[in-house]
Amino acid sequence: MTFFDSFNLYLLLRIFLSVVSGFIIGSERENKNKSAGAKTHTIVCLGACLAMIISKYGFYDVEKFDAARVAAQIVSGVGFLGAGVIFVKNYGVTGLTTAAGIWTTSIVGMAFGAGMYFVGAVSAAFIVLFQSFMFTGDIFQKHEQYTTIIESSNSGIISKIDSYIEENHLSKKAYNLRFKNQKYILNFEIYPKDAEELNNFIEFLESDLHVEKFDIF
Repeated sequence: MTFFDSFNLYLLLRIFLSVVSGFIIGSERENKNKSAGAKTHTIVCLGACLAMIISKYGFYDVEKFDAARVAAQIVSGVGFLGAGVIFVKNYGVTGLTTAAGIWTTSIVGMAFGAGMYFVGAVSAAFIVLFQSFMFTGDIFQKHEQYTTIIESSNSGIISKIDSYIEENHLSKKAYNLRFKNQKYILNFEIYPKDAEELNNFIEFLESDLHVEKFDIF
């Protein structure tokens, strides 16, 4: 067996496809300012692919071996990695989608490692589409993330903020509302498309007399 025979070339193709798929999936997450980006997803997908290749072909010189034994550990092992990107912040949970994406990306790597090219490619495409569903039309366009905290003693401010965000198509997430010390405290993340959209939102908050205090960082 030579280094560049047809068998090794097939294995290199599987590794290459896993790297490309992991990079594409991770780039979408990175452009949404997620904690796990292109490097993490690429390495996870590559590692899963290699583990699958080793599981299938690494023990061919052993008489009796379980080909699924190494591959089975990927499913549970990557779960611990995904748990590292889940956070509880301001009474809300973030990172669940990214964690699920990391886990599924490892399965995509396994598909390529097993030689299931079509299944792996289609699954990778579905992951990117599903994770970008809330950002229709700008899958790979990077938005800066800003945390917004607004305080007001008037409950009407909530509907005003919601109306402004809806009318101006301002992307937001992690919406959280608390009532403390006779004040409504609104906390959420915004993703303005540019500086003008951010400045317009700030001007709106400054012009509203019911907004007693706000902070954007």
